[in-house]
Amino acid sequence: MTVQDTDSQEDDVKAKVDANNAGSNNTMSPYRIGGPNTSLPFFAESFLGWSLCFSFLAVSGYHYGKSIVFSSGLYCRICRKARGLVRGMIGGWIDSGLALMYPASHNQHSTQLQGRSLLDTACEDEATWIPLTTHSRAELDRQSPWQRYLSLLRVFEKCYPEVLSPLMSIDNERVLAKNGRVAERTLSHMDSLISLKCNADAALIRVLRRDSICRRLASLAMRPYDPSKFATTSTASDHGMDTRDATITTLLREFPHNRLLQRLSKFWKHLLVLPSLEEAKSFYRLPISSATPVAAARNKNHANDANYPYHVSLILPAYHEKGSHLFNKLTKALKTAHDPNEVEVIIVDAGGCSDLEMLLSLAGDEQCDNDDNEYWGRISIFSFTSGGGRGPCLNFGAAVASGRILTFCHSDTTMPHHWDKKIVTTLEHDGMHDDELSRLNISRANSCAFSFGIDTSHDGLSMPFESSITMYYPPGIKAVETTANIRTHLFSLPYGDQVLSLHARVFEFIGGFPDQCLMEDYELVSVLRRRAALFVPPFDVPGGSTAREKVACVPGAPALCSPRRWQKFGVLYVTYMNSHFVNLYAGKRKMGPDDLFQLYYGRVPPKRDVTDSPWEVELATMLKG
Repeated sequence: MTVQDTDSQEDDVKAKVDANNAGSNNTMSPYRIGGPNTSLPFFAESFLGWSLCFSFLAVSGYHYGKSIVFSSGLYCRICRKARGLVRGMIGGWIDSGLALMYPASHNQHSTQLQGRSLLDTACEDEATWIPLTTHSRAELDRQSPWQRYLSLLRVFEKCYPEVLSPLMSIDNERVLAKNGRVAERTLSHMDSLISLKCNADAALIRVLRRDSICRRLASLAMRPYDPSKFATTSTASDHGMDTRDATITTLLREFPHNRLLQRLSKFWKHLLVLPSLEEAKSFYRLPISSATPVAAARNKNHANDANYPYHVSLILPAYHEKGSHLFNKLTKALKTAHDPNEVEVIIVDAGGCSDLEMLLSLAGDEQCDNDDNEYWGRISIFSFTSGGGRGPCLNFGAAVASGRILTFCHSDTTMPHHWDKKIVTTLEHDGMHDDELSRLNISRANSCAFSFGIDTSHDGLSMPFESSITMYYPPGIKAVETTANIRTHLFSLPYGDQVLSLHARVFEFIGGFPDQCLMEDYELVSVLRRRAALFVPPFDVPGGSTAREKVACVPGAPALCSPRRWQKFGVLYVTYMNSHFVNLYAGKRKMGPDDLFQLYYGRVPPKRDVTDSPWEVELATMLKG
């Protein structure tokens, strides 16, 4: 959830905080530079809005360049060769002088150059790193990569011992005869050993592509990290790692002879390959969560099939929403859908919602005002009480869904005409296969989102929070639309209010939204666009996609977001806050989502039932059992 992706109740809370913090005579209050009571002329505020929006676009471009362009392997190799060339020219003169004048200093300088070379290689490892799954900031900081590696090893030993079998075989192979020479092995024994290694490697790939917990552990264990952050862990104390001059490193660099780490590095590209389109289109699972809906209604066409595989699951998180508001939004989405019978709607009540049962009539249980006599395939209302913010709430909605495509929509977003058909067509490429996409050099959509729009119609501009003023048009609002669409197309960075959609199989494979209260959509899309820009899939992965990836933008009309936030605070204030908080999160400060939430809303994040992520709780239970 980016800072502009807020529900009405959160907007009201933020408005109260700003009103309390800003003095009545303070001309820099957001109500004086935007909103109905702005003190700026229309044209001045519009001009400043356009200027600031393009400045924000430049900030997005900076982060895109830092994470994508300057992270490509080609760029890193060019920089490394250029630095090596310069050091070779200048360093030769320095070495010659030091060798003649100060032999001891010459040896010390050579050691520093070797260390600098290792630093360059480590920085390149960090730059080109592509994780297997998404991770929350808390998951990255909670345990060191070495601790994650030990957990992965324990899971392998407990559940998948066939993955570790070649380790013992390789050790047994090194048997020395009395005369000091390696003992001869029969050809049949060597053949069986090779076969055993191949089977174990195939088992390793299979397990890490199917087991979500092992996949997350492997991703956390192999990531580049700063050992000074984990100086008190067993990695440093038990294995002699020197953290005094710590820099970015990896476990494989610290333990280059570890065979499991070598195998993980060797097959990393195989583990990154997305499931094939055929698997994604045929993928169906019963809902992961055992939660039962508070209320549910099914279309009569699916009355006898409780586990019908819908084409699309429309997931709407709701917080302090009125049933009448959601009813109007779902009615509009119903009328613009191409085949609503193949869409299930999942309402996740995160607290404070009222009259949600009235939504059940849109599934055909009762007669509703619908000229076309069309109904949703199913509507389910779930209560989410675990806390933690929007990220856990969205993951909960995905866990109870049964559609092959997951579509995440905000409660204040208006869908375009035939939105469901456009999503299916964009993600499934009109029925094409991976081989066809690869042969035609067409990138496969790992996800998709609509273009960004703001509802400036009569209904959209009506201000429910201030009945005395209607049809207030925020100056510079079109600049927000324009720069958001440039950001989406140029930098592959759509936000959550653009209706992000993924295949359920891909969502599960990537790890879903990170388990955090803020910036969860930014983190997910960052992983998806990093894969799209840096990863070239190999061609020898059974059941994997051979085409390159992209974050697709659905062609046609945009999804319309409510203008209420820009009406309350003005384009200048909202744009500045967006840019500022993205910098706090993704810049050098790396502020955590909980601190960011408290800074922005002036209150603590939603309380969680447990501190650990759900998969960490499942892992702890597995290892105890």
